[in-house]
Amino acid sequence: MRSTPAARRWRWLAAAALLAVLSLRPWPVAAADGCDCFSPEMRRTAGQEALQKARLAVYGRVIEVGPAGQTKVLVLESFKGPPREATTIVDVLPDAGQCKPSATFAVGDETLVLSFQPTTTPCDLYAGGHFLVDAFRQIAAQSK
Repeated sequence: MRSTPAARRWRWLAAAALLAVLSLRPWPVAAADGCDCFSPEMRRTAGQEALQKARLAVYGRVIEVGPAGQTKVLVLESFKGPPREATTIVDVLPDAGQCKPSATFAVGDETLVLSFQPTTTPCDLYAGGHFLVDAFRQIAAQSK
């Protein structure tokens, strides 16, 4: 079965959006917060693919920031990984200079933790308003 040029273009655009989401280069917080660059369908597709590939995807509140960069995040919503319970904590370990975090977080800040590696580092933290949070919530609501 041959695909039409429009279908190939749509797949290419979806792949480009996913590549941008999964890129190892962190996104600036402002771009993640107010991004209107992609259609809702592309955001949903990027969210689905990110959830499939991620080891951990949770939304939480920073409850502790240590002097060496270690961070503790209380899980408020779990999309993939540990269940949301009153005491579920995600430990974010300092990174040995492998990347530059997309933002710095303080106690009380809300964040998306999206990790594809065995260890969660500050580079896996994104601003709470990241467009993937809404995509993950829509996916979770549809699966109920």
